[in-house]
Amino acid sequence: MCGRYALFSDLNTIDALIGSSTPNETDGIFGKEYLQEANHTLPSYNIAPSHVVPVILQPDIHSNQLIRIPMHWGFMGWKPKAGSRPLLPINTRSEQVTEKPMWRSVSSQRCVIPMNGFYEWSGSKGNKTPHYIQASSDAVLFAAGFYSPLSPLDSYYSFSILTTKANVTMQDIHNRMPVFLHPSEWGAWLDPKQDFNRLNHLLDPFPDDSLNTHIVSTAVGKVRNNGPHLIEPELRLF
Repeated sequence: MCGRYALFSDLNTIDALIGSSTPNETDGIFGKEYLQEANHTLPSYNIAPSHVVPVILQPDIHSNQLIRIPMHWGFMGWKPKAGSRPLLPINTRSEQVTEKPMWRSVSSQRCVIPMNGFYEWSGSKGNKTPHYIQASSDAVLFAAGFYSPLSPLDSYYSFSILTTKANVTMQDIHNRMPVFLHPSEWGAWLDPKQDFNRLNHLLDPFPDDSLNTHIVSTAVGKVRNNGPHLIEPELRLF
């Protein structure tokens, strides 16, 4: 799974990498006040569920334009009844997309989530060890996800990160990992005209040699902690 991640690359650099831009609209979901929200929280070395962060999508089937907008991390598929808490999954098992009606219904609402790396914990309850996982090349990673025009926050979209089985690099840490896409796969994944059933090959685990991991401080377990020190390797004496 993926419950914490880091994003500290400049957003203009990310736009240049994938070909996205901020929308031209001046109000509503794409209004300036919403677009600026993610800028207030970045860079962040400890992004957690419910945070508002940059996400990239192709909103128009008639245009290849990619836009980057802030979204709430925690997918809201429908508005809950009054007095009820919404179901807000932060991860979606890729194997269940075609099995569960909620995910089938939004399988064309695909997005990518940029990150410099993510955290995962190994070990037993009460003795968890945090690991930071990043691209071997230090490149920005782009995780596959689904988005919804609804969220617990007025006027924001929301999203969930797709997960797949762990590759060899990850398997001693956790049995799940985010679905990461290669640059050659971004276009097909983001194109809402593409049938999801034809994209199953994109959901395989990232190549074993494409990720590096190291143990980091337990300080990352507290959301209020933030800063570059969270991703620094921690020497542990066992």
